[in-house]
Amino acid sequence: MALLIRLFLQTPVKKESVLILPAFGVQLETQYGSGKTVRQFVHISRILKPVLTECVTPVTCYWSLSLIIRGEEELMLVFKELRPPMKMLAPIWKALCAAIECGECTEAIT
Repeated sequence: MALLIRLFLQTPVKKESVLILPAFGVQLETQYGSGKTVRQFVHISRILKPVLTECVTPVTCYWSLSLIIRGEEELMLVFKELRPPMKMLAPIWKALCAAIECGECTEAIT
């Protein structure tokens, strides 16, 4: 019962952000309504490529930004809870491509 109450009272995500440090890596940060902040750092040498993916569900369709990480089987989502529009994701994707110097990422997004 206590677990059920905790799930209902859990505060939603207030803000998600990505900080790109070209020489070092990427810091992903999630801030919750309760004030809790979770940070995750990914070293630049572990990032193989940033990718934009189109996610389709029975109800909706949206774009997501992910990172292909060396040695990991699954993509790492940059924004796990919030779904920013493509207008926001494209510049972040381009900045990530420039930071990791990915030659294949130079294609323009329309």
